[in-house]
Amino acid sequence: MEDFSALRGIDAVLDTISNDYGPRSLPTLKPGGILVDVVGVGVDRTEVTARAAELGVRFVEFFLEPTPAVLASFAELLDAHGIRPTISRTLPLTEAAKAHELSETGRVQGKIVLVP
Repeated sequence: MEDFSALRGIDAVLDTISNDYGPRSLPTLKPGGILVDVVGVGVDRTEVTARAAELGVRFVEFFLEPTPAVLASFAELLDAHGIRPTISRTLPLTEAAKAHELSETGRVQGKIVLVP
């Protein structure tokens, strides 16, 4: 289980894992910060919303159906606001097993990109 206790003053958390990761990250947010849950499973919405309000932060759920049109619109929105993912490693698709091994170490900061 990851320990988030050393993190503070974060503007936003994008929870792509769910379970208890989002709720455990609430204290890391600075006042006015936001937790965005894009998975929507494994949390009690009412409880997380109440806890967020106690801490002076927001909790929202964000879902989109990954159709080509929706993804293109989402990409345009991200580009317009200069939001870029952090890429840790780029590997050829033939090294997918290595990518999994790296990911499972829990030490990768950013995304591992597989290139066909």
